[in-house]
Amino acid sequence: MQPPYVRERLDSLVQIDEQLCSLLQTASQVVFTYGELKHGNHDLKPQFEQHTREFYTTLESSTNQLKQEIKLLDENVGTRLLPINVNKKALGQDDDKLKEQTELLKQLLDKPPSN
Repeated sequence: MQPPYVRERLDSLVQIDEQLCSLLQTASQVVFTYGELKHGNHDLKPQFEQHTREFYTTLESSTNQLKQEIKLLDENVGTRLLPINVNKKALGQDDDKLKEQTELLKQLLDKPPSN
């Protein structure tokens, strides 16, 4: 099970994903009603305006929520989400750890099997 913070972030991203799917459906409705308007069905003009407003409202909302999630990710990348230190001082430590683990693996592989 994920920590509560991660679960909250995932739930928020699911909500944004649902809004973006809704946005695609609204865009489809805008295109359809626009096509009907081009063919002379002027009764659909209010519907076209409503779909267009809905499209821009949903786009703005999902964009703002996505910006907020990106901001939260940027703020927490070295503290909550990554289990490693990402300071400049830590550069090269991953190479040292890799060498250490490689040596340990070589020792284990060179050891004769015990029965």
